Amino acid sequence: MTPSLAKYHARSPRYILQPQDNTLIRIAGPLQSPWEESTEIRNISLSGLVFTASTELCPIVSEIIKIEIQIPGSRRMACYGLVTRLEPLKLTEMLVGIQFVKIDMPHRVALLQGLAQKLKDQQQKQARAEMQKIANILGRHWIAAVGLLAILGFWIMIFVVNSHNELPSEAHQFIKSLFK
Repeated sequence: MTPSLAKYHARSPRYILQPQDNTLIRIAGPLQSPWEESTEIRNISLSGLVFTASTELCPIVSEIIKIEIQIPGSRRMACYGLVTRLEPLKLTEMLVGIQFVKIDMPHRVALLQGLAQKLKDQQQKQARAEMQKIANILGRHWIAAVGLLAILGFWIMIFVVNSHNELPSEAHQFIKSLFK
């Protein structure tokens, strides 16, 4: 798919594998004997995955290969994949993109559950990191934060005083007395 059309192609959400995830993959092609190699699975989704392979063992585009992977947060699964993309990564490595083919329903459900849990964990981790970042900033600049809150409170009080038509007269008099 050309890059200009790629942005219109609907894609499944990708889970970028983390260092603690299992990245071992077993691959078998029609012309190759099965081999097992420690690879770096770059990302995985419901529709396929991207992994690295050495140029000597790299499959070809449109080849159907059998792969066995560890589902994130679950057990191992074996399925077929259609090689849809090859990109040179280094002099001796290629990125291989595959689309899952003939994946049975129990594996699809396990993959969906595993990816959903991993994506949820990843989002929670990012949210915690953002909250920690905000807490660190507020911790370093707490005087400025208190000052901003005071200024905000002051402007709210001025707004309330100036909008006396909306307040009962006793409340309006009380607020005015605060500023005398």
